[in-house]
Amino acid sequence: MKVSLLNPPPVDGDKFIREGRCMQSVDSWAAIWPPLALGILGSIAKDYAQVDLFDCNVEGDKGELPLDQTIERVKNFNPHLIVINTSFPSIEGDVHTAEELKKVCPDALIVGFGVFFTLLEEKSMSESNGFDIGIIGEPEDTFKELLESLDSNINFTEVPGLMWRNNGVIKRSKDREFIKDLDKLPFPSREYYKNDRYTLPHNGEPFTLIGVSRGCPYPCTYCVAPIYYGNRLRRHSLEYVMSELEECQTKYNIKQFLFWEEVFTMDRKFGIELCNAIIDKKWNISWATTTRADLVDEEILKKMKQAGCTLMGLGIETADQNIMDLSKKKEKIEDVENAVALCKKVGLATMGHFIFGLPGESKLTIEKTIKFGLNLGLDYIQAYAAVPYPKTPLGELARQKGYVTSSRWMDYNFGGYSIMDLGTVTPEDIDEARIDMLRRFYMRPSYAAKKLGMFVSNPKQILQAAKFMKWMKTKGKKS
Repeated sequence: MKVSLLNPPPVDGDKFIREGRCMQSVDSWAAIWPPLALGILGSIAKDYAQVDLFDCNVEGDKGELPLDQTIERVKNFNPHLIVINTSFPSIEGDVHTAEELKKVCPDALIVGFGVFFTLLEEKSMSESNGFDIGIIGEPEDTFKELLESLDSNINFTEVPGLMWRNNGVIKRSKDREFIKDLDKLPFPSREYYKNDRYTLPHNGEPFTLIGVSRGCPYPCTYCVAPIYYGNRLRRHSLEYVMSELEECQTKYNIKQFLFWEEVFTMDRKFGIELCNAIIDKKWNISWATTTRADLVDEEILKKMKQAGCTLMGLGIETADQNIMDLSKKKEKIEDVENAVALCKKVGLATMGHFIFGLPGESKLTIEKTIKFGLNLGLDYIQAYAAVPYPKTPLGELARQKGYVTSSRWMDYNFGGYSIMDLGTVTPEDIDEARIDMLRRFYMRPSYAAKKLGMFVSNPKQILQAAKFMKWMKTKGKKS
């Protein structure tokens, strides 16, 4: 058996991140992520088949593989199974890729996975004719059992977590439980990656994602993570994470990492144990991660800094407490101020993530949030538009209230334009707010002076800065 696994080609020139809840076009940071889930599926497939895994975002002489070359590569490999990574904002291109591949590989089964199939379920299959099979939820166990069925010539319709077409009718199997033991998952097949083409946005160095945990118990109304990964924290063992970190260094010479999980400091004891283990190894690595502002303290931040953490991402969202409460963030504005201050105290750079257009937003709260972000002392920011994803409380509210302004799933892109009209603010107001905040933050003379020394000490930052300036000149201009 042969299996092709791919991250599809850019869509109209836009490259996309397709990693669980993180679904967006590559924007101001010009950073392309190595596909974590796709790599794990590749490792699973190697036990059953000859594998060709590739990421069209970084393949090819020009740093991307266009559709015609993608089709030619898959056609020449002649697989029995084609697995395509998908997301909401890229779905039109993903479906088109599947349809074109079906023309040249008519006997191959084409499988799609990701949040798109998970949230829309049967509706996703009815709107994506190129796919023969869709995986609902975490893909690894479902994919493994699908391969086992195909390898043994057993009917796969009993495999939990699947959808398929049967004489034009969409069928589905029973739901699958979340994976209980994450340690049974293999490491991603990074040998297939162009590892030197995935670089961090703030220093231009090659990096990779390390999956530390899955699941989040917090009820934020806008987030798909509890749906896709569940609302219970599940994590890898310390031994598993350390082993993967060691493999990345010794086998692939990767020393920069993004610890991919929802809230690094939620399991404080484990976080400190992991940091101590890294410190004991005396590894020369650096890493970034994300957490909640109300789950940090000076002790763990110092330990993270000592273990090589250089950047802490914080989901700040808004400076308005009413909006935060309506979104069920379960944080206080004071928590944000305290977290940023503590990070500065121990020498950790901070990335603040803001969401404009949540219920309760007005022009006054927009300006309040922008000023808050400018004065908070953050090192970097990202500004997003709220997205009313199906099955989320925000998505249900938006549909009930008639807020949603687009019927195209590709517009569900939190790195793109707003698709909600709250009445108090328009989509245009939100788009303007995002760009305004980014420009006011990054184009401050004081900020440029602060980062000048960084550019001198690390020339790769100059290229990153040039990419950012190009983006700033074009962002916000709809075609």
